[in-house]
Amino acid sequence: MKSYKTLLNSLSKDPSLRQLTDDEIEKLRSVFLAAFQDLVSCCEKYGLTVMLIGGTAIGAVRHQGFIPWDDDLDVAMPRKDFEKLKEIFEKELGEKYILSSPNYKGNANNRFPMMMVKDTLLVEAGNSLEIELAKIKIDMFIIENIPQNPICRYVKGIWCSLLMFMASYEETYEWQNDAFKQYMCKTTEGKKVYYRRIRLGRFFSFFCFQKWMNLVDSACQYKKSTSLMGIPSGRGHYFGEIRPAKTFLPVSKGMFEGMEVNLPGDPDDYIRNLYGDDYMTLPPVEKRERHFIMDIKFKGDE
Repeated sequence: MKSYKTLLNSLSKDPSLRQLTDDEIEKLRSVFLAAFQDLVSCCEKYGLTVMLIGGTAIGAVRHQGFIPWDDDLDVAMPRKDFEKLKEIFEKELGEKYILSSPNYKGNANNRFPMMMVKDTLLVEAGNSLEIELAKIKIDMFIIENIPQNPICRYVKGIWCSLLMFMASYEETYEWQNDAFKQYMCKTTEGKKVYYRRIRLGRFFSFFCFQKWMNLVDSACQYKKSTSLMGIPSGRGHYFGEIRPAKTFLPVSKGMFEGMEVNLPGDPDDYIRNLYGDDYMTLPPVEKRERHFIMDIKFKGDE
């Protein structure tokens, strides 16, 4: 059985949806870079650490910029620094951006924070959220301390993963709409997945989605410093990105679109863990991850 994300990616190849045009990608990247520069300036002002991660980190290492076919930007911050960012966000960045995050002003719309650009629109294929929450955004991930004791680590990881599972299904139920239903039901497999998620989501709807996200965020936190760190809300969920703390901090330096940027302390170890040993080799076209959209509008568009 395909994973939910794999299924969404396969459905996104439907000809009724479209990829971004070259002009849209160029404009989108300009928005990303402006938002990223604003975030970096804010973090430098307050002595906070923010680094590029995920495919954006590969882009910095392999291309010194965006991966040629990439159309997003991912950053990460240590937990204590992100908590400080929440305190000063409205003052420093609130004029142009919205911080959507668990345990922050009741506006979480994902298990990880997002810095959304005001007066924009980006509706991706498979988007089940209300339209006002679909904006051009930078995905932000939180680097957490991870328990040293293997039993404690396993129990905590299972609990966090279970909460993420329940939150994901409740999200489908709470944010269901006709467009998302039609999108999912294009194939027999997609239809089965959709109705299964709706049924289970209804079962977990005793909490609203935002409360589930707050629970996930709180469960992932670990106050004690250890020799392990990870990104529980990342693509590998709780267990997928656990590495020695030195893999993340202190940061290393790299170049991205002409800017000097922070990268994980050991970018090679970080990237190999997520993407494999041959990450410097360009993947075949059919394995290149692209986002498919339903609508996009930039600030100033009619």
